[in-house]
Amino acid sequence: MIFPDEFTPKKLKNFNIYKSRKRFLNKKNNNLIFLLKKRFIWMKKYIKNKKIIYELGSGNGASKEILNNTNIILTDIQKYSWINKKIDMRKVNLGNKLKNKVDVFIINHALHHCSNPHKLLNKLSFYLKKNGLILINDPELSFFFKLFLYLLNHEGWSSKLNVFDSKKDIFKSDNPWKGNNAVAKLLFKNEFNFLLHFPQYKILKNELSEFFIFLNSGGVVAECFHIPMNNFILSLFNQLDRFLVFLFPSIFALNRSVVLKKIK
Repeated sequence: MIFPDEFTPKKLKNFNIYKSRKRFLNKKNNNLIFLLKKRFIWMKKYIKNKKIIYELGSGNGASKEILNNTNIILTDIQKYSWINKKIDMRKVNLGNKLKNKVDVFIINHALHHCSNPHKLLNKLSFYLKKNGLILINDPELSFFFKLFLYLLNHEGWSSKLNVFDSKKDIFKSDNPWKGNNAVAKLLFKNEFNFLLHFPQYKILKNELSEFFIFLNSGGVVAECFHIPMNNFILSLFNQLDRFLVFLFPSIFALNRSVVLKKIK
């Protein structure tokens, strides 16, 4: 199946974050816990001994629980009881008192919901201290990710838009669930091009991952069918994922992990 450069779902779905958080906290779905731990545990070494840590688009707040770090300030465009601060990624405003003071920003599967990622990354560098970090997980628009989005009519993508244009939004942000799942690939696939537009950053990590462990997770936000597995079997599938993604990244990869370091 050959997919177009752009796809827009017929109807945008709304998801229940309360149910998502409940499914994470009750820990009945081991597949989901395995996936979420994989997405966050690698961040531990980057946030160790850091005092000011903001997560943008925190959703169900799993990061704070998994990383077991009370310094993480959870933020989201929607205010829930576990969210510390309401922040819209389109216009991050932490006040001048935090200029050059933030140690780390975390953006987990939320960057593609930001209608102007260029403006966001520039704004975050305003608040980051020198050598401060941005830790990112976001969907990778591979063949299979396009297939699943198309079949589920879940979210859309566009590979035609210029994500490096800070003056123009890449989609109309009239709903927090709107997004462009091509964002991470457009931003980070060509590292040289990214650094031309963002010379204030250095890329410390830019890795692709996830296939079976994502597909059989039961869904982070939307609840889906899954085959329950123990950690040993999930670890084997994780190794298989690494092999498939290494050989055929444009076909299998469903997640991209990036670490940006502010150097200027």
